[in-house]
Amino acid sequence: MVRERSDWEKYRDRLLRQAKDFEKMKDSFVKEKAAFDAEKKSEEWGREGLKSKLQATEELLSKERAEWKKVCERDNQRMYAARSKVTDLEAQNVTLTKKVEDVEADKGRIEVWMS
Repeated sequence: MVRERSDWEKYRDRLLRQAKDFEKMKDSFVKEKAAFDAEKKSEEWGREGLKSKLQATEELLSKERAEWKKVCERDNQRMYAARSKVTDLEAQNVTLTKKVEDVEADKGRIEVWMS
């Protein structure tokens, strides 16, 4: 009976130590869980914030792309008009050069004829 009592007291002491260790671990776990939940919440908020920033950036990009297309279209129209004008002026230059050459040839013939 003494031995049983001694074994029981050792068992009881071991259980009390385990209960104290459990309480310490439980407190530690509660603190770690709170820290984890706080970090998780900040990550979720961070993720939501990044998601909204991404959407805002995508909207801005689509608006800028549309504006860029308008600007390119205006530039293309101006460049086409300028190219047409240059082509017309080149044709006029060829015509006038031909007329000048004809006039100079006629002038040369008249001078020869008059002399």
